[in-house]
Amino acid sequence: MTAAGEARPAVGRWTRLRWALGLAVLTPFLAETVASSNTPALLFPILLPVYLLVYGLPALLVREAWVRGWIGWPGVVVLGLAYTMINEGLVAATWFKLAPGTGTVLTFTSTQALHVAGVNWAVAANLVVFHTLYSIVLPCVLVEALGTSARGRPWLGRLGLTVCGGLVLLVVLGSLGAKATARVCAGPAFASCAAGRRVTVLAVLALVALALVLPRRRLDPRYGRRRPTGGTLVAVGAGFTVAFLLSFFLLPLAGLPAWSVGTAALLLVVAGTVLVRWGRAPDWDLRAAVLLALGALLPSMLVALTKIAVGQPVAVLVAAVLLWRALRPSGAGSEMSLPYRTPARADP
Repeated sequence: MTAAGEARPAVGRWTRLRWALGLAVLTPFLAETVASSNTPALLFPILLPVYLLVYGLPALLVREAWVRGWIGWPGVVVLGLAYTMINEGLVAATWFKLAPGTGTVLTFTSTQALHVAGVNWAVAANLVVFHTLYSIVLPCVLVEALGTSARGRPWLGRLGLTVCGGLVLLVVLGSLGAKATARVCAGPAFASCAAGRRVTVLAVLALVALALVLPRRRLDPRYGRRRPTGGTLVAVGAGFTVAFLLSFFLLPLAGLPAWSVGTAALLLVVAGTVLVRWGRAPDWDLRAAVLLALGALLPSMLVALTKIAVGQPVAVLVAAVLLWRALRPSGAGSEMSLPYRTPARADP
């Protein structure tokens, strides 16, 4: 850790770009292949170019906004909602669509998804939890732990920010095209799906603006508190994922979609409250954050081990190696960045 007032050594451009690319690749890998198994390991390399645009670049932009001091932890939460709207409201339209013929969305009937006023409320609420934590916070924490010398620093210059932001904007605009709308909204809810996606664009723009003007709060230490032990952190992370899976799947399938919406909101509030409280402990560090991430990924990793035919054990092995490297003494240390501590002063 750099001593107070001591200048940190400069980090080369290619090193920064390497870590930026690493985050852009790791984000869809964790969200789509490890945490959810939506995309089997055998298909992930084929779909990676699309996932870089839909998953990787938004997560990278959120991290850049954090380390540059443009947003605080309230902004991270708001941008998590905005990102979910882009991914699930525009690109995939799972917030609004019902499949042709069956009238289903994902594995749910319209009743189970609580399709009311054109919105699948049970699906939407749970996906906000998933994408905020598993598609934004978790990959950023893991890459930050692996980043060592590049930790807590901007990885993109003005050109990189402009290119990434422009590509995300193109994804948003392209998703509104007639062909894209006809493809993703096809089914009995076509009219409300198309209208909902247009409203979503305005909501995303409003949320991004809101994130930039919210208080830029950081989780600086409050003495007198201590973080939980490593075993407790892993257990809590695993317990949260199990509770999330019950909220997302069990409650709707049991005919309790309204309870699913309430549970999802409660999980997001509990997760935010716990992270804020624990993140302010003087002994909180990146190792603690990675242990929490390990627990959060563990249930999905264990389930994925059974899917040998589609190569999921390979994805689990890769994730395990990355987590192990992040937990080594040379990886996660006491110098913190996103989303817990005030980051070190960025290089000019």
